[in-house]
Amino acid sequence: MNKFIKVIFILLSALFGTIGIISFFIIIFNISYQFNNSKIIDPELASKFGDFFGGFIGTIFSIMSVLLLIYTILHQNREAQKSTLETNFFRMIDYHNQNVNQLKVSNLDRTRTDDFYEGRRAFVQFKIQIHRLFPIVREVITENNYEFTEEEVADIVYMIFFYGIEGSWISFIQDKLSRYAPIHLELSAKIQTKIDLNPDLKCGRTNQTHLSTYFRNMYNAIKLVDSSKFLNQKEKEDLIKIYRAQLSNPELYILFFNILSRFGKKWIKNKYIIKYNIIKNIPRNYCEDYEPNDYFKMNYEDDDN
Repeated sequence: MNKFIKVIFILLSALFGTIGIISFFIIIFNISYQFNNSKIIDPELASKFGDFFGGFIGTIFSIMSVLLLIYTILHQNREAQKSTLETNFFRMIDYHNQNVNQLKVSNLDRTRTDDFYEGRRAFVQFKIQIHRLFPIVREVITENNYEFTEEEVADIVYMIFFYGIEGSWISFIQDKLSRYAPIHLELSAKIQTKIDLNPDLKCGRTNQTHLSTYFRNMYNAIKLVDSSKFLNQKEKEDLIKIYRAQLSNPELYILFFNILSRFGKKWIKNKYIIKYNIIKNIPRNYCEDYEPNDYFKMNYEDDDN
């Protein structure tokens, strides 16, 4: 729309400018306004010429000035809107980094109670937890001859990782797995039993407190840029590339399974992942038995090496 308005103003300015210039020369070389044989300017004729020129040609250039003023105001408003958007976007990046820096999680091993992981190192613990949950869930599926797609397996693992399956979260996760009824109750119970076989590992702990605001802020930052009417596509891509540069590999790992789970519905619907290459920096063979390129076609960083 902004490009369209700019083109319209340029065309109108060119039109009135051309009309003004052509009219000027037509009037200047019109025989009615030529000097007499003595080459003395006729004051009365010159006065009429001035009045006509100011009334006709001056009006045309006045119209051009008004058009230029309108375009300048619209352009300044657009630039102000862009500046405000970019300021808000960079604030959200600052919030992202503050959120990450404030993370503090304990070791998954209950025997190492003094070990805490802060900042981006917390995502390494998140990654380890998901890595340990996959074989547990797959074992339950195999032993009970359940039929699930790979996307459903990833969804089950991520739901347990995100909401937890211990303490007060047991009934909560049963409800979240209700989409797999009628086996959801026994499915969650059998997974919990497998987790309880190794009480020294906290594979069933909840992580939603740490990650809910993290992903909400990320999604809203991308949505803010993508929905802007004041940025062209290249400007949008450049801004989101800055956000993407903040993400470590373990963060991309967690993000990938977040998107592959039911939480990814709005990401996929709006095509944010492919449109902005959000996960292009994920290394090959990094996400368990899942290859991101099988789900989101794009030019990944490893493809360039």
